[in-house]
Amino acid sequence: MSSSDLWSDALDNASPEQVMQMAAAAPKLLSDASVSEGDDVVRDRGLLLTKKQIIDLRKYEAAGLALPHTLKDVQDYLRFGAGQDGGPGLNPTDFLSTFVNTRNHARRWSPLRERIMMTGQGLKSFASSMLNYGKSIQEVLNDDDSVAFLKANKIKTLAQLKALEIELGDKFPDIEIDPDTVATLGYYLQRIFESINKNLSEVQGIKNDLDVFGYDLREHVLPSIKLRVGLIDSSTLAADIKVLKNNIDDRAKEIDIKNTEYKAAVQEALKSAAGMNIVGLAMAIYMGVEAENIRAARNKLYAEQERDIQVLASKNQTLGSLARVKHDLQSLMIVAIDADIATQNLMHVWKSLYLHISNSVAAMDRINDALSLRIFGTEFEEVVLPWKAIESDSDKLIQVFKEADEEYERNYSFIARASRVIGINTRVSYPPVDVATLTFSIEQVREARTQAEVLKTRLAYLPDLFDRFKRIVSGMGQCQSQLQDSAQSSVNDLQTSLRRLARNEKDRLKETDPEVIEEIDDERKDILRLISSAMTRQASLVGSALRNIDARFDVRLTQAYIADFQRDALVANAEIVQLDDKLAKLEAERKVMNDGVTLLEKSGIEKLGKDVELTITKITELGLAPPEIKLVMAAIDQLKRTLIGIGESVRFLDMVRESDKLKQKVEGVQADIDRERSAIRDSQGKIEYLEAIHVMEDCRAKYADAYRPVVNAFEQLRDAINVERLDDFDALSAALKQHAPLFIAFADPLSVPQH
Repeated sequence: MSSSDLWSDALDNASPEQVMQMAAAAPKLLSDASVSEGDDVVRDRGLLLTKKQIIDLRKYEAAGLALPHTLKDVQDYLRFGAGQDGGPGLNPTDFLSTFVNTRNHARRWSPLRERIMMTGQGLKSFASSMLNYGKSIQEVLNDDDSVAFLKANKIKTLAQLKALEIELGDKFPDIEIDPDTVATLGYYLQRIFESINKNLSEVQGIKNDLDVFGYDLREHVLPSIKLRVGLIDSSTLAADIKVLKNNIDDRAKEIDIKNTEYKAAVQEALKSAAGMNIVGLAMAIYMGVEAENIRAARNKLYAEQERDIQVLASKNQTLGSLARVKHDLQSLMIVAIDADIATQNLMHVWKSLYLHISNSVAAMDRINDALSLRIFGTEFEEVVLPWKAIESDSDKLIQVFKEADEEYERNYSFIARASRVIGINTRVSYPPVDVATLTFSIEQVREARTQAEVLKTRLAYLPDLFDRFKRIVSGMGQCQSQLQDSAQSSVNDLQTSLRRLARNEKDRLKETDPEVIEEIDDERKDILRLISSAMTRQASLVGSALRNIDARFDVRLTQAYIADFQRDALVANAEIVQLDDKLAKLEAERKVMNDGVTLLEKSGIEKLGKDVELTITKITELGLAPPEIKLVMAAIDQLKRTLIGIGESVRFLDMVRESDKLKQKVEGVQADIDRERSAIRDSQGKIEYLEAIHVMEDCRAKYADAYRPVVNAFEQLRDAINVERLDDFDALSAALKQHAPLFIAFADPLSVPQH
């Protein structure tokens, strides 16, 4: 049954007197229901104004004030991947709008709460006075002496009563009388009515502000939070990532195909070049061009793949961030919903107080000078009657607020104030650093640097690349030194601050002099400012050290160089095989020629003359043995086959000249072989050099990954105790006491030299 049906049924067949009684009782019933009083009150738990609901409002206030409220803070909180903005409705400016609106709304609660407490206390006090005023008026009207006095003076109306100058100071002790004022009943009534109107104005002002507070929470803050959660739920980012992964997988297959095609084209070019003929050379050139085209296409695929892989990493990071943000927003939404319920119930209670006072004012407005004393007495009783309920209800309300504040400060304030953003119950932790990886990476990168420097000096190859990694190795050493220095300094600063803070708080508890207390509070602020500044500096130093080594080197380019050098070495080896064959033939020809020349010289060719034509007859005359003659004739035949245009005439000098020419050819081929072998050694040296560069890059990446949690830890502590971001020194003190011991345990092992 709805409330309207209930009241409709209650009013059916009711007499005018019963309707008036119900109307008079309604505000009281509303108030009783709001504070869960009355024997006949049966209400749903969700509509009760309880201590828990006041605590819910304090939680909402704390959560709202903890929200990031600058674009930089929001970006740091979101931590989206590079180049990602979260999508429509989920970019940092969208979240900033929601966070700022929520934060500004939450800030309105504390002043409103103070006004409710002060006004409630004032209502309770004035209600007590009003009840006394009611008794006093009844005494003036109904006391035996007063009745006799009024009859004697023929006082029948309120106007006549007001005109009498009678001493009423003892009956209205709370009303101050101006020195020149005649203390008539009219004066007292005027002051009472002014106070009632003033209370009504104050209560109505709070009621209006409560209504606006509740409206904004219900119609603006909550919908905005729900909108962000809904947009995260409907985000296409997960689907986009799936599509991108499929594209990357498909392209990886294309790259494998291109690698296979490239290797096949290179091998075919080498085989064709080994043919040493016109057709083979043409084929080698064609296949070489084809191989270059394939490699260009492959490199384009590599570039697209790297770009998509980076985008995928950014999208995955953004998706993870959105999942975290969704969890935080859901927590915030729960807190805001609880606050909305509490606000509605508080509005209900406050409205009942407002209705009570309105009833009192309505009765007051019915009082005029023409009223008979009897009617005046009845109406003034109606003015006073609501204040009995107001006294009781305001007292209960004040008590609920007081108990809620005590419980909140006892159980929740530390968590709420220490939380940096949204996640009120976020667990603080500082995971240990992988010191072994840091140490091993430093040692390995230094060994690779030495190897690379030897090769760079010998080969004079890509010196700028070596200089870059030389700076990186130096930067890694600086990271190591900075980490030790910052860890040691931070541990010392935190221990000192904790000790000073403990002494400060101990002095604060013992002190009662307001001026000394203010001085102690100022000292605490200085302690917190100093440690905040110190940790901000240390976070900046370790962060700067990481940035100096955090730039990634794209090894794909140098991997392509290595592949080229390997191909060059393969081509050079194939060329050496061919040159070795050519050298063997030339040396064999030279040996035949040298053997013939040597035999002729030994046999006394000078006797015949070196210009004489060598015939079988002339050679026989020299007295050579048949085998020797055979060797000489073989040399002559070889010379005849080699020299064009010499005809049948071969002289000894021709043989000598041919021997010299063959020697030059042998030396030329040997030089070619040495040159190819040098090229192979050069290629192998450059491969080793680039591989040493790759080792340094791998060590850099591992070191940076292991070092990054250090920077995150320093920044986490910096943000937790940052006086620039949180101006609540109670919260800063609580955060320092929570974070400092954990950070000291984290940083202490890092403050000693790592070997």
